[in-house]
Amino acid sequence: MALLSRASEIALVALVHFDPSGPGGQGLRIRPLAHLTRLPGPFLAKVLQRLARQGVLRSRRGREGGFVLGRPAALISLADVVVAIEGGDGLDSVFPKSEGPAGELLEPHRQALLTTLSSRTLADLASSSGEP
Repeated sequence: MALLSRASEIALVALVHFDPSGPGGQGLRIRPLAHLTRLPGPFLAKVLQRLARQGVLRSRRGREGGFVLGRPAALISLADVVVAIEGGDGLDSVFPKSEGPAGELLEPHRQALLTTLSSRTLADLASSSGEP
């Protein structure tokens, strides 16, 4: 069982390749990013468009166009990305509490996941993956 949807995983893989400075940074186009990450271009395009609609990314037109981060990577939490992709009001709606006897057992682990996603940023993810 995967913790994140394929779309959220693709978003996190792709976003570490963006200029961490944010809106003023160099834009990335879908085709080169798909080649770099070895992700399927059409699905990557849908994921990036959703992130742009939610403000995590911005799209720019023209020669220097493509997508850029909506704000600096140090200000975008992993939770921001997951909620932008999955929808809902926040992480509690993406990862609801388990009901029944397993709920109590799993709750500390759910809380640890929510804390990690909320406290780590794209900058943290990029530095741990070796990206600039």
